[in-house]
Amino acid sequence: MGFLDFFKRKKKEEDSLNPLENLKKGDIVEFDGETWEVVDVAEYKFKGSVEKEWEVRSARRKGFLSYEDGKIYFFEEVDLNSIEPNMVSYYRRCKEPPETVRVGNKEFRLKFAGKAVYRKGSESYPVEVWEFISDDGEMIDVEIWDEYEIEASKGRELKEWEIEGIFRR
Repeated sequence: MGFLDFFKRKKKEEDSLNPLENLKKGDIVEFDGETWEVVDVAEYKFKGSVEKEWEVRSARRKGFLSYEDGKIYFFEEVDLNSIEPNMVSYYRRCKEPPETVRVGNKEFRLKFAGKAVYRKGSESYPVEVWEFISDDGEMIDVEIWDEYEIEASKGRELKEWEIEGIFRR
């Protein structure tokens, strides 16, 4: 390896880092006009990829920042009853995701369905994930932990410039 190759490799490594890469519990992130504290860290390991997730809380809200395939997302929990068809009965009946879901007047089409291993600390759990996206880029994620525990969240992709600040503890 030549002298200049070292700098090329170093630059490439720096370019691949995301602004959330080293977030830990207690760190502060500013975005969406609010200050958020990282209260937990987890990951979803899919076949062929890993999605990092940080649970964050502001003075008024709770949400999840995630990073996968070079993209940053922000999600907040949504009431399962606001999604049509009803995800609990649909899953119990079909075991496969619907092609579309509706929340209010907005339609979301299936973007991804797959299984992952969710890891938080030393614990891990299997989970099935169904992701839906609307024409304007808003997303609905449905996580099926088992037949009786199904959660949903609504969110969107964040651009890196929307992260206004990161403060390490």
